[in-house]
Amino acid sequence: MKDHRTSLRITVSGIRGKVPEGLNVSVASDFASSYGTYIEKGPVGVTTDGRWSGPMLAHAVISSLSACGLDVHYYGVSPTPYIQFLISNRVINAGISITGGHNPEDWNALVLLNEKGAYIDSIEGNEVFNLYHSKDFKKVPWNRIGKIEALAPDFKLYLNNLGKVVNVEKIRKAKFKIVTDSCNGAGSVLLKEFSEFFDLSHVAINETPGTRFPHEPEPCEQNAQQVIAIMKAISYDIGFLFNSDASRLSVVTENHRALSEEYTLPLVALSFLKKETSPIITTIATSRLIEYVGSRFSVPVIRTKVGQSSVVHTMEATGAQIGGEGSGSVSIRKFSPGYDAFLAMALILELMAEEQKPISEITRDFPSYHIKKLKFAMPMEKIYRLIHYLKEIYSEEEINVIDGIRVERKQGWFNVRPSTTEFLLRVIIEGTSEKETERLEAEIMEKIWSLS
Repeated sequence: MKDHRTSLRITVSGIRGKVPEGLNVSVASDFASSYGTYIEKGPVGVTTDGRWSGPMLAHAVISSLSACGLDVHYYGVSPTPYIQFLISNRVINAGISITGGHNPEDWNALVLLNEKGAYIDSIEGNEVFNLYHSKDFKKVPWNRIGKIEALAPDFKLYLNNLGKVVNVEKIRKAKFKIVTDSCNGAGSVLLKEFSEFFDLSHVAINETPGTRFPHEPEPCEQNAQQVIAIMKAISYDIGFLFNSDASRLSVVTENHRALSEEYTLPLVALSFLKKETSPIITTIATSRLIEYVGSRFSVPVIRTKVGQSSVVHTMEATGAQIGGEGSGSVSIRKFSPGYDAFLAMALILELMAEEQKPISEITRDFPSYHIKKLKFAMPMEKIYRLIHYLKEIYSEEEINVIDGIRVERKQGWFNVRPSTTEFLLRVIIEGTSEKETERLEAEIMEKIWSLS
């Protein structure tokens, strides 16, 4: 198949592309101008995630916002959840996070954050994208150009508010020893203060933003080998992996087992729902593990489209306090309207402190599911034709078509959908046994290749 990854992907999840073929100074400037024209009021916060292309794109974004007459606060390398927190606490009015998240390091993206600190929704996105295509940008006279300030991130307000969501004293009393891998991304700049705040013994690896990623910046089992090696050498309680902007998290247990990123949301929900009853908002592509946790607390699980924008806006619409995805992403609405790996980490540590159990023992009671995640480079027109075909084939079964198609069966499920961040077809299969997952995989792959 032809590789379509050099294209620009424009969705509410960000203006995302390979640098410079898809995303470059010109594109970044035009989208920043579009957003600056749309939001009208500053200050606007801008951050990067430590990628080599971040400062280049930041200069284009900051200049364009200033040219629209907006004051700009540039925080340099900082986690996306930090800037979302600042917006939700009215420190700034909106934001642009320059981050490729889990994408390879030759990719980057402009993530547009609205006045609530959330990813823009589809209505806001359409207005911004219309401005982009029309090139009808606001340009102010020389004496009304916005002020640009380079500010060092101050995490005190963030950590103090995080301390109101979890039992700080119980975590401190537990004296946890943790290993972290921030993949040379933005999470590294907050880890030292986070560890000091919670009185953690902390070994950090891959904590130098602006240098090459040591592995793909996606927190998952496959990328946990360095953390596992450290934990085999020293007796520590838990390991954590971040993506490049610290919006996703995965876990390594004290006995050196890398947990699937699908465990993060259930673990956080297990912690949070002990204190507050709430429906759980998740996506069509998330493991059934979350239904297990929901049933323990007799709360419903509501599934929506994939992506932070869909989950967070559904949380707001339903009044739910917790949401997230099987990518290792979690949001607690009363804290901040975004996915936050530090929030997830704190709640998992609180769970361990409350139950006085290691993470391996806490997860021992979880159902044993076998999940497989596949992706295929494929033209978008072929992806949509395939999904239409699958909807016809499985129309007599229990299906959910809110995002691609999810087919539910007693022994498992599968979801086939277009990626929201890349020009890819994503296929997720989960069964009650490895054999069942393989059987479902063979079934769905036969359908996919029949149209290739």
